[in-house]
Parts: sequence; structure tokens; C-alpha cells
Amino acid sequence: MSLETTYSNSVRRKREELIKLRNDRAKYTNDLSNATQKIVRANNQLRTTKSQSTIKSKINEISREEKKQSDAQKRISDIDSKIARKEKELANEEKKLLQEQEKNRRKRDNELNSNYSQLQSDINIQKYNTAILSEEIKKMKSPKEKINILFLGANPDIIYQDGTEQSKLKLDKEAREIKDALTKSLNRDSINFETRWAVRTSDLFQAINEVNPTIIHFSGHGTDSGKLVLQDNSDKPKFVDIESIIKLIEASTDNLRLVVFNNCFSSVFAESVSEIVEASIGMNNSISDEAAIIFASQLYSAIGFGNSLEKSFNQAKARLLLENIKEELTPELYVNENFQSSEIFIIKNN
Repeated sequence: MSLETTYSNSVRRKREELIKLRNDRAKYTNDLSNATQKIVRANNQLRTTKSQSTIKSKINEISREEKKQSDAQKRISDIDSKIARKEKELANEEKKLLQEQEKNRRKRDNELNSNYSQLQSDINIQKYNTAILSEEIKKMKSPKEKINILFLGANPDIIYQDGTEQSKLKLDKEAREIKDALTKSLNRDSINFETRWAVRTSDLFQAINEVNPTIIHFSGHGTDSGKLVLQDNSDKPKFVDIESIIKLIEASTDNLRLVVFNNCFSSVFAESVSEIVEASIGMNNSISDEAAIIFASQLYSAIGFGNSLEKSFNQAKARLLLENIKEELTPELYVNENFQSSEIFIIKNN
């Protein structure tokens, strides 16, 4: 085996070792970030609850996450030391490899001067391959972000006391337009869109546990008395109050960052929920089918392109004006006091 091959194999092995170390670092960095986020959320919940059991639970959760935080920081520090040593070893091996390659190149030049052009081509190919490897390493160092969107649709038959029937909403069209907008967005491969239909109260936790959502999107009717309309086990309307929704969200906040209520008269829900998650969106009045569909599709399109929540919300309202729908003042954005809408990115460009 030639010296050049020996050095080349050594360089390859050390590069692979560096890639593994950097992947390990990315994992512990992600663990550190997750622990930090959970501590922040738990602290937020401590400030908003009076329940002693919840306070005790959140204090224990903070203690666990602080230990995870400390462990991750120690792991990262240790890996950083290993990376520094490995990079130094790699630099030495690359220097030896380049010296040996140069030595062999001069030898080939002396022996086969007529093949100089081919030799130069080989060097260019090698540089190109090195550049490709560098890009692959860079991509591997950047972990892909993945978000889950859970669409909850309920559209029961509602018959009023005077015998009139509430018209059916176009929830299937709304879901289809949202999915189409996400499919066309820049970060479509990092977004999972799940739908659940004819949602009953008994279905909510099942759906949340299955999807582990980053965003929950409620779609259906809302009442001017401040209730959401879901369905009971007989598929009849079931009216759900704010307190029940708050308890639902409190029990679902591990990865939940945004809640969208695309229901009439739902701003009271959104305002209350914003004390638990980073942000929420609701409607301060009744909203037409067309407005609800256009607003939602543009909101998620902008989020899918990596825009901030503030920019995404403003684009969705502007889209209503562009379509000559005079309901742009109906949607309202509520942000937790610990966050700013301009700094909330549900998904970042990869």
C-alpha cells in the first residue's frame, strides 16, 4: 500500500470521526434547547396557576430539565474538546497527504510530462469532491426541524329554537387549501399536516397524543356567548367553554407553540390560551367561510416559508384585503408576555 493511500485512508477515517462527533454535539445541543424550552414553559405555567399539585409538578419538571440541561452542557463541552483534538489530527494528516500527493505529482510530471493536462483534471476533480464533502458535513451538522400541525374539524348539525338550521361550514375546503399552501412552501418537507374530522371531546387527547402537535388548529362553529362547538358521542353539538379548553392546552404544552381558533367569536379563547403557549389567534366576531379559508391558507403558507409569526399574520390579513374581503379586522393575534411576535419562528428555513 502506498503512502498516499495510507494518508488518504487516515484522512477519511478522521473526517468520519469528526462527522460523528458533530452529529453527537448536534444531538446534545438539541437536548439542551429542548430542556431550556421546557423550563421556560414550566416557569410560565407556574406564574399562571394556583393549583398546588400543578406547582409541585412543574417544580419537579424544572428540576428534571435543569439536570438534563447540565448533563447536555457537560457532554457538549467534552465533545468540543474531542472535536478540537480531532481537527488538529485531521489537519496534520491532510498536510501529510497533500505533501505526499505533491511529491507523487512531481514524480508523475517528470515521468509523464505529456499527461500533464489529465493530471490537472484529476486535481480539479479532487478539489470538487472535497467541496462536496464539506457541504455534506455542513448539512449533517444542521439538524432538520420538523413541526406537526393538527387540524381539528367539527361541523355538527345545529338547529335553533325557531327551527332554523345553521348552515354547514366548508371545513374540507379549508383543510385542503391549507395542505396545498404547505405543499407549495419552501419547508414543505419539514411540515407534517394531520386532520381529524367530526371531532368529539373524547377524541381530543387521543389526537394530541398521536400527533404531538406544534400547532393546533380548531375549525368549526363558535358562539357569541363564548363557546366552541364540537360533537358529542351522538354527533350532536357539544358546547365547550373556555376553562375546558385551557385545561386541554395546559395538558398538551410539551411541544405546542401556537393555537389557532378559526371559529366565530373565538378571540376570548385565544386571549386566555396565550398565557399558556407562545401565541394564539382567534376571531373577535363572526367570520365568513371564504374569509376563514383564505386567512388560514395564507397564514400557513407564510409560516411554511420560514417567516415570523408577526409577518405571517400580517400577510394573512393583507390577503383578505387583496381578495376584497372586508374582514381583515376580525382575526386577532395574542402573544405571551414573555415573547415577541416578530421573534417567533414556528419553523426556520433549513
